[in-house]
Amino acid sequence: MKIYLAALILFLTFNSPIFTQTMIDISGLGGVNYIPMKEFSHFLNSFDNAKSDKIAFNGNAKLHLKLNSNHNIYLSGEFISNNASLSGGFVTLVWNFEFIPITVGYEYSWVDDTKSWFPYLGLGFSYVLQNSEIKYLGDDGIFTTNYSSNSFGFETHCGIEKSIADKLKLISEIKYRFMGDLKTSEFSRVEETNLSGIGILFGIKFSLL
Repeated sequence: MKIYLAALILFLTFNSPIFTQTMIDISGLGGVNYIPMKEFSHFLNSFDNAKSDKIAFNGNAKLHLKLNSNHNIYLSGEFISNNASLSGGFVTLVWNFEFIPITVGYEYSWVDDTKSWFPYLGLGFSYVLQNSEIKYLGDDGIFTTNYSSNSFGFETHCGIEKSIADKLKLISEIKYRFMGDLKTSEFSRVEETNLSGIGILFGIKFSLL
């Protein structure tokens, strides 16, 4: 009896209107991010010869589960890296911040069958893997320490897709990402920073199914 019931559930699921319209797409995007790092910038301002890179490059891979022409669920992974440094006397400190947001979200697309392009809007919630590396360069040698922490965040974005072939589209996207604060050291809260920012991305999308 249980086997027949399981078979019936599978039959109804695979023949439901939502499932029969489902398509799977993958996309790859790259671009630049503006990351103010306000708290860390305030920390650096107390030193001479200190600077932080407010522009960072990133890459993004995304798996799309398209329920119908308007509704889309996605899973994405992103890699972003940023740097800061200060020097004084015979000592230089260099920070490298790396973070990987893993995001699950929803997109709505305004599809018009009479046009080859359409806009979309999305919102996602992220689990963020973060790592900060501090490199000390001085007369007594070079020392490196790492501190890793994880946090939660969210992203909201809007973009445009344009079809250029049967299963291929071009994508342009503007994204705002918020993330929790990152401590650059296990022992200090003074150097805490936040890597939230705005990104501009370009890429392609390919339809698998």
